[in-house]
Amino acid sequence: MDFKISIMILTTTVITSFYSQADEMQDPSISLVKKNVEHENLVSDIHCVDYSLTKNIEQGVDLVNILKKHGGKCGGDPQAQHHIFSVYVDQKTHEMASDKDDMSGDGNLTPLSPTIEK
Repeated sequence: MDFKISIMILTTTVITSFYSQADEMQDPSISLVKKNVEHENLVSDIHCVDYSLTKNIEQGVDLVNILKKHGGKCGGDPQAQHHIFSVYVDQKTHEMASDKDDMSGDGNLTPLSPTIEK
């Protein structure tokens, strides 16, 4: 998968939608990322994350940000949602790449393993 995403795009994108559980079933990118996050145990508590979607961050590529959800059983300030990592989803092939392992912050992406359907 060849993503050509610049940091400038990431920092200037403001058109982001937050999705509820009902919405995730309507958008394949949210559904794919959620399944992968849960299947691969990419977060410590799947109940304390939210997903935000930016459609077509690049032609044919969606951006899904995984954010910490606070409040209630999740603890923390309910007014804050800290970024955990991002996943880029190819709309046609459903291939995914993430910055979850990029400790340098340089935007280095690694492919995510496809989630096996149950």
